[in-house]
Amino acid sequence: MSDVDYNAEAGEGYLEGASKFKPMKVEMKVSNVNKDQVHYWVNEIANQYADFVVTNVNTGSDKISFDIGSPSMSDLTAQDIKFRMEEYLTMNVPPFELKELKVQ
Repeated sequence: MSDVDYNAEAGEGYLEGASKFKPMKVEMKVSNVNKDQVHYWVNEIANQYADFVVTNVNTGSDKISFDIGSPSMSDLTAQDIKFRMEEYLTMNVPPFELKELKVQ
């Protein structure tokens, strides 16, 4: 498994120019974090949801946060993102224990 971030952070170019969009912030309060696997797990979100761009990934021992959005779906709401994140958490065993999920 490569340590190269082929999706996370690669989408920063979408935040400027003609495709400019405003991403939403995902914040997760967590415990029992396997820091070696978190960035890969977050990166996989952009693989499973190809219309999403993930940037600004931050990992701590009790909090994980990142920005997420879609340049092709301007009508996305925080509820839409939260639904997709809950779906992703169900389909992909996270390398942490989730205590709280917020999308704003």
